[in-house]
Amino acid sequence: MNSRFLAIGGLLTVAVTALAQEQTPAPSFVSQVNVNNVTVDVQVRDSSGVPVQGLGRGDFRVVEDGKEQALTNFLSVNGGEVDSAGDPSLVGQPAARQVIIFFDLYLMTEPDKRRLVEGLIERFATGVPPALTVGVVSFDGTLRVHTAPSSSREKIVGALKEVSRTPATGLQRQMHLSSLDVSDMPRRETWTSYEYRHRQNAEYWDELRRMVARVESAFTATVQRFSATDARKVVVLVSPGFPRAQNVPIYRDYDFYLDAPVEYRNVGLLGRAAMLASELEYTVYTLDASGNQLLDTASDVGNRQPANFNDVADATFWREADRKDNLIKAAELTGGEAIFTTDSSAALADVERLTATYYSLGYQPDHAGDGKSHAIKVEVIGHPDYELTHRTSYVDRPFEQREAERSRAALLTGESANPLGVVLALDKPKSNFKFGAQGMKVFTVAAELRIPYAHLVMIPRGDIAWGQVQVVVVGVDTSGNQSELTHQKLPIELPADKLEEARARGYYAYRFSLRLEGGATSVRIAVDDVLAHSTSTVLADLKL
Repeated sequence: MNSRFLAIGGLLTVAVTALAQEQTPAPSFVSQVNVNNVTVDVQVRDSSGVPVQGLGRGDFRVVEDGKEQALTNFLSVNGGEVDSAGDPSLVGQPAARQVIIFFDLYLMTEPDKRRLVEGLIERFATGVPPALTVGVVSFDGTLRVHTAPSSSREKIVGALKEVSRTPATGLQRQMHLSSLDVSDMPRRETWTSYEYRHRQNAEYWDELRRMVARVESAFTATVQRFSATDARKVVVLVSPGFPRAQNVPIYRDYDFYLDAPVEYRNVGLLGRAAMLASELEYTVYTLDASGNQLLDTASDVGNRQPANFNDVADATFWREADRKDNLIKAAELTGGEAIFTTDSSAALADVERLTATYYSLGYQPDHAGDGKSHAIKVEVIGHPDYELTHRTSYVDRPFEQREAERSRAALLTGESANPLGVVLALDKPKSNFKFGAQGMKVFTVAAELRIPYAHLVMIPRGDIAWGQVQVVVVGVDTSGNQSELTHQKLPIELPADKLEEARARGYYAYRFSLRLEGGATSVRIAVDDVLAHSTSTVLADLKL
């Protein structure tokens, strides 16, 4: 297998090459049936905005890609308690909810963070509602799980206090553009020239996308890490959505004739994260306390006039509009809402209220892991006037990819268990060549994963014993850039009469090589015993 993968934004390159090994196909006696269970949480309001109660299974119609689906599960929750369910023992019981609060400290400013954290501490200081668990995660270039979902007031408040002590770095994330350096610019290119503006603006938008992508990658790892729950899943993304910026693109009227079209729209930058959250059955609420960034920036810097928000041809207008629109669209895709306020206590109260009354509908479509996007539409029969809020689409990714991404999430969020006793052995790095004007080196590192047979589940069948592991590799650099995911399933086969001897003193060796750019990289590897559903993680911090 040759697999090359790049980080979002193209800043981190890691290549993994498996050395030649004899691979055996899965034997015919191993069978696997994957069933796709889809759950849609629906809020129903009447024409006055009042939640509609008392609906039953027969009142709903669910359509996927234009095809009506038969409901396999129905649950009605009112005010946090179950009032109708397939299992009568659940009626009258509190409905479980899991809320993950994700702080984007990478793009937030310290004053915004401080106000929001103080409000949340105040909110949880008096206790936690029944059946509610809360997890707290932050990202400032490093992904930190301050607490896994917990119902403990002490743990939640303690986690929020850790976030309070972790600096928000938004003001440090200004976009420094190389195109602003005019020392080597041809004389004909000045700030008034189209060529200069075009070059600067293109660099600006590319850097903005890269910065948002770092946050998006950390957020997706978080929702994957905590998705294995039967509770109602809610995630609050606390983020301004875009970085603050002193250098805002400049356009003149005739640029609209030279560029067709002008590249300054950035709608949907959080779309990948929202689609994954939707697939994992999360409802996303975005919380932004940053107000009007452009007016604040103009006031802080002192060298810009406030944006003309009546001029739709002004790039500053669209930048601020897109920033808020991204947060709104990401939330709406999952059935959630965008909240713009500095009062985080009231915002969380709204989230708790909105997710306390809903209907949960389950169905099984006729596809499983087809990799395609599917549209969902829910109706209340006979009531076209009702307003329904729910996730509207999802991507039915292959099951093997889902498993690999769950392992990746465990790696990125700091899981360090090693129940399989896996050992990672690395050879001395070898420098291959230099490239580019900066003479950046590329290194090759020979590696071997040693997986003891003693801890693997092996199925004896006739003359052989068979097992299977999945290896997942991801790289993270010091700026928080993540490589794309690479994974491979490896069938393991032994003569049945050698199994006990192998368990006593042997291990399975998986040899591969890493190709890394120079600098510091954390290489993180997960090994999943597919038959036992047990995962080990190992890592190596390399400075090349």
